[in-house]
Amino acid sequence: MHAKLFLCLLAAGLAAVGCRQHRTDAECAVEPSPDSMVEEAPAAAPDTKTEALLRSFGLVDVQELDPTIQVHLVYATADNFVGEVLYADLHKAFLLPQMAEKVARAQQQLRAERPDLSLMILDAARPLSIQRKMFHLVAGTPRNIYVSNPKHGPGLHNYGAAVDVTLVDTLGRLLDMGTAFDHFGPEAHTDNEALLVREGKISREAFENRRLLRRVMKEAGLQPLRSEWWHFNLMPREQARRRLKPIDW
Repeated sequence: MHAKLFLCLLAAGLAAVGCRQHRTDAECAVEPSPDSMVEEAPAAAPDTKTEALLRSFGLVDVQELDPTIQVHLVYATADNFVGEVLYADLHKAFLLPQMAEKVARAQQQLRAERPDLSLMILDAARPLSIQRKMFHLVAGTPRNIYVSNPKHGPGLHNYGAAVDVTLVDTLGRLLDMGTAFDHFGPEAHTDNEALLVREGKISREAFENRRLLRRVMKEAGLQPLRSEWWHFNLMPREQARRRLKPIDW
């Protein structure tokens, strides 16, 4: 080693020792590189009053099982067929534990096949008080066939045993599914989609997106609803009425 290089290295080492002797550790510390810094995940928001009530019925927050599932509760906004906010303090998607597990399984299957896509939950558990308000708004209109009448007993949403879901890309943008959520009409039906494509009522892309959504949900053990491409059930309504407690307060 050249003498000049040796002296330079020696001086640098002594300077570092001096720093430790005469300055605090914080003053001498080397700033970590951005690549070495790990950002902590933000803490989950505390439950609101409605969310705490839903937990009291034995329901779980789906994102606690899989935080990659997107949630945008349409009835927590005024952008829905009612035109007003129905869930004033509900921001999390709650479901029965076994239902939430199946949705998480569907998300895992989807992302294994298509890492560029995600499920987005549009509605989940729905208290009977909200169900009554929704049905009142469509009663006496042709749309009443699309909203369960609570006078005939709770629907599966009212047990946390149904979920409304769509597909989004990595930026949270909705994929083409042929119709908007809560479209009241045959274009949202799933039993004759090939004809809808031939007649130009939905695109071929929408048809394929619906098929993908149905496949991952069915493989996870959930059943689609014929009249709504976005709706999936855990079990038949008759079985739910025998086994489950409706969400009401």
